[in-house]
Amino acid sequence: MNYIISLKLSRETHQRFQQIHQQLNQGETQSLAKPLGKVLADISCEIVDQVFGEIARLSTTADGESERMVQQILDTVHKYMPWSVSFFGNDRLVPMVNYLKAKAYEENGQNYISYNVDHVLVVELLECVEQLKKGNTHYVSPGLKAFTQMIDQGVTSLVREPKNILKFNLVVDKTLNGVIHLTTQMGYKRLEKLGTQYDSQMTHRYFDHFLMFLNHEQKY
Repeated sequence: MNYIISLKLSRETHQRFQQIHQQLNQGETQSLAKPLGKVLADISCEIVDQVFGEIARLSTTADGESERMVQQILDTVHKYMPWSVSFFGNDRLVPMVNYLKAKAYEENGQNYISYNVDHVLVVELLECVEQLKKGNTHYVSPGLKAFTQMIDQGVTSLVREPKNILKFNLVVDKTLNGVIHLTTQMGYKRLEKLGTQYDSQMTHRYFDHFLMFLNHEQKY
């Protein structure tokens, strides 16, 4: 069985991406790097907010650490995403945009962008959630591991692979790899810390939130 994670895109963001996709494939000569960078940043931030923002909102910590972590990730995306695509002419952007377009779909009037997740990880996380609902705290750690790996598959599909398609020079590629690593580790370490702060009932709420994005059918 194929599993995908489907993340919502706002109608306005999707329409902007769709328009740029059409312009690029129609051979537009005026540079679209700047508007593309902006819309890719907005897509990324909508994804981050869905995955991590809700987790931050569910957090009961008074110090606002989760909220600061999410905001730092969003700020990093807005800084580096437009910068990264600004290096390229329209012809170089077409393959990457087509790759992302193939991962988007519409259902019941809602737009989504999606990525495949490993069947084994899905089964592991579902089993951990069931055990956590029974109060078995031993499943917090393996649940977080499967959860983090599922998120990281999304980072690979929606960030690392598009970056590879663009074929950056060595210096820029190294910079972006560092940014991706630091940003993802920030989120993963926060998730790990949350797993040590809350009981099994609170932890499975985080997993349940993410599993709302899980679908059983290939959509694209």
